[in-house]
Amino acid sequence: MKTILSLLLLMSSFAYADTSAIERFIFDGSMDSKVVNMTTEKTRTEYRQVPVRTTCYRTEYRQRCEMRPQPCRQVCRQGVCRNVCPPPVRRCHQVPVSIPYPCTRIETRAFEVHDYYVETTATFDFAEVVDNARVNEEISIGMKGEISSLSAKGSKNYFIMLDSSSRSESRGNGVKYVDLNYKVRLVSAVNARNVLSNGIQNVKLRSGILSFNLGAGFNLEDFSQQIRLFQNRRLGSDILILDRDLALNDMNVISTTNSSNITIDLNSLGVNVPSKLRVILDTKFMIDENKILNKNEVSTSANSNWVFR
Repeated sequence: MKTILSLLLLMSSFAYADTSAIERFIFDGSMDSKVVNMTTEKTRTEYRQVPVRTTCYRTEYRQRCEMRPQPCRQVCRQGVCRNVCPPPVRRCHQVPVSIPYPCTRIETRAFEVHDYYVETTATFDFAEVVDNARVNEEISIGMKGEISSLSAKGSKNYFIMLDSSSRSESRGNGVKYVDLNYKVRLVSAVNARNVLSNGIQNVKLRSGILSFNLGAGFNLEDFSQQIRLFQNRRLGSDILILDRDLALNDMNVISTTNSSNITIDLNSLGVNVPSKLRVILDTKFMIDENKILNKNEVSTSANSNWVFR
């Protein structure tokens, strides 16, 4: 009975919580704007004194008796000795005993209770799509109480960019009215996907000439290429000898249908190439990652870390 009562009280403590609402829609490139409406509930925490049935204990003293042996003594007569032991003696004493009994204690518990309703209007303004790739992007807007969230996934042909967002609020008659505005545009992700999806491959170093492969379409208008060179040491930290973003005249790029082969003459970069060299390459698609809503769909960077000895 005690377990069931405690469970019911625990459940009642969390009977209310901020409610959630999620709306999803598909942007296919044909609309200029989209309006979404949602209703949620905001709660607050109240602390209440709650009687709880439990078990208490009181101490009572009970008499406990036991027979205790008495010490023996040796008796000698006419040169003959023997042990004489008196009979055991009954001894009694008071022993404390813990006695359980049902009782009620008062606990302070947290309860979530209704505070106000939240009426949300979310307006999306879309920039014109100028690319010819297929547009089929799913955008999700969510509210938990009065907290908003935004995410997207889709065709993997585009980066879905949140250029700006704004929020305004008003209150009246137990309702908070929230107006959200999002400005969204699509940036083609086809080139980034083609170049970076397989990472940096076939990294080689021969006579100071470094070469590696990326996917087809690499260029320094859409991508940056960083190179870091270290003198590799078996003991201790490697020593940095070069850290720079490469310009077009620092590399030779040969593009084919399937790949971009890049070669770099390290000697022309003013580097005295050591016998033990660590090379770290970072290729990045030039885009503001903080604005991307579908970050996990298409890679925006690739890197490699090689040691040549």
